[in-house]
Amino acid sequence: MERYNPMSPAENLEERKQQALQQCDHLIKDFAKRADRHKIRYKRLQVTSIALAGCTTILSALSVSKVLGQLDWIVPAVSGLATLSTTLLSQTTTQKMWVQSRNISQEFQTQLFLYLQSSGEYANVPDESERLQLFSKRLMEVWSQAQENWSQQASSGK
Repeated sequence: MERYNPMSPAENLEERKQQALQQCDHLIKDFAKRADRHKIRYKRLQVTSIALAGCTTILSALSVSKVLGQLDWIVPAVSGLATLSTTLLSQTTTQKMWVQSRNISQEFQTQLFLYLQSSGEYANVPDESERLQLFSKRLMEVWSQAQENWSQQASSGK
């Protein structure tokens, strides 16, 4: 995890703009990493569940044909792991967090594009200083909403 490095106060508009753009870039990358991490976890659980379910079927057939001999205990063990993996897949929020993190990263990208193009809500703000303030405010609103969503999911356990 990255260590928090507070920003020093900016002296002028150009420094404030650079800080805001750097912070936006950091947030885009951070939420993209989160999305990738959750995607990998979800895909692993999904593949594991499918593989264990397939193994259970094959081992059950081998057990019935007495090929396994004294290794019959392996069928309930693999079956139990398949059940556990499937349960984890349905009860964890990895897929939801993957999608949410990706959407948040895209929202930051949208805000950055609109700000740099002076489009959307930034188009009606003629003063560059006010436009930068609006951009900074929007970044923090998106970030705060993302943190609130995460907090709600963590406290609800799902």
